[in-house]
Amino acid sequence: MHMPRLQEEGSGPFCGFWLSTVGSGRPTERGTIHEPTGLDLAMKLHYIKAIYIYSAEIASDLTVMHVKGTFFPVFDQIPWTTGRLRRSGSGRPFIKCNDCGTRFIESQCDLTVDEWLRGQDRSVVESSLVYHQPVGPELAFSPLIYIQMTRFKCGGLALGLSWAHIMGDPFSLSHFFNLWTRALAGEEIYSPKPSVVERGFPKPNPTGKEPVSIKRVDPVGDLWIIPNKSKMSTYSFNLTVKQVQSHFPANENEFEILSGIIWKCIAKARGEPEPVKITIIRSDPNGLKPRALRNSKMISSVHVDFSIADAKLEEIVKSIGEATDERSEIDEAGVKDGGVLDFVLYGAKLTFVDLSEVDFYEAKIKEMSPVSVYCSVQGIGDEGAVVVLPAADREARVVTVTLPENEMEKVKCELRKCGLITPLVNRE
Repeated sequence: MHMPRLQEEGSGPFCGFWLSTVGSGRPTERGTIHEPTGLDLAMKLHYIKAIYIYSAEIASDLTVMHVKGTFFPVFDQIPWTTGRLRRSGSGRPFIKCNDCGTRFIESQCDLTVDEWLRGQDRSVVESSLVYHQPVGPELAFSPLIYIQMTRFKCGGLALGLSWAHIMGDPFSLSHFFNLWTRALAGEEIYSPKPSVVERGFPKPNPTGKEPVSIKRVDPVGDLWIIPNKSKMSTYSFNLTVKQVQSHFPANENEFEILSGIIWKCIAKARGEPEPVKITIIRSDPNGLKPRALRNSKMISSVHVDFSIADAKLEEIVKSIGEATDERSEIDEAGVKDGGVLDFVLYGAKLTFVDLSEVDFYEAKIKEMSPVSVYCSVQGIGDEGAVVVLPAADREARVVTVTLPENEMEKVKCELRKCGLITPLVNRE
């Protein structure tokens, strides 16, 4: 572990950004590598950010050294999380498990946890709770995870993770963090490497066609950033499951209902051409909860031949329920031409992401859940994305909408007309 150095960053109530490196507790066997799947490679321009907030009652006596030290066994179990990317002779990326470590950032916040949770505009606050740098331009020096520990004025604690999506989806991030909370509790932990069989996907409709849900972009080289044409804006709000189901009492799938309502709102705001193709990302109904890191969430496409703005909600929801699983096709596209192509998934088409079943609130310290968890996707294409998250209340949801800035006010107007709810976060 390297000695920390002060980083002159931070804004508003945040200060004292100290940067250090945390690695495995034991060396990884020389020559160990991790080969990303085609689906992993297709996700490489995307990142996941997660913030876990704990009250002072739970976290006031947790020291920096204690937090760092209990990550050691997690990294021992999953050595590629502290590795670095390389390219093979063909140019295909892989991870060299060389124990280079994860960046660990320490900071202080002059707000209490309650003051932070009451804040209406969290744009500065949230960006300050998760330190993020994209992969590149030097792959061999780019960490795949950043972990930030922020101490609030009251003694509460925020742990923010920036996570390269090439390693795994939000379920995997949650699995990784839950392993840490178990290690913190003194448990012995184990995380198997996914087998070849586990990393494969069924071919329900093998058509040979290119997957609709991803978009190939011009080569980005070794700086893995989405090339957006539009300036993107994010708007978040919370609501209850009952509120969603009241729009369509005969259907019990609140994610499909909510996606249908918001799809219709965006279509009305956007006008011609309407978004008649969308992507749905959610847990595999036939899959098990992940015990290993991988990209396994079901990625499906929906294509309708009618006006979404004029359609009945029942018709829209029915089409969402008939979405076509494209994981196998994306997996094939990811390894095409030697695995060197670059793609966008989130926002290549208007994308709806269901994270409501992710076990974020199972990350317990002293047998108590975090008071708040926030998760978002970094690197969303110009068509935009809607992410549905669990809330601390099991019967509530947090919805985050990311769209081109010039569309956001129109969409917010349509959301108000629907009576969806009062805004919780407005990030311009």
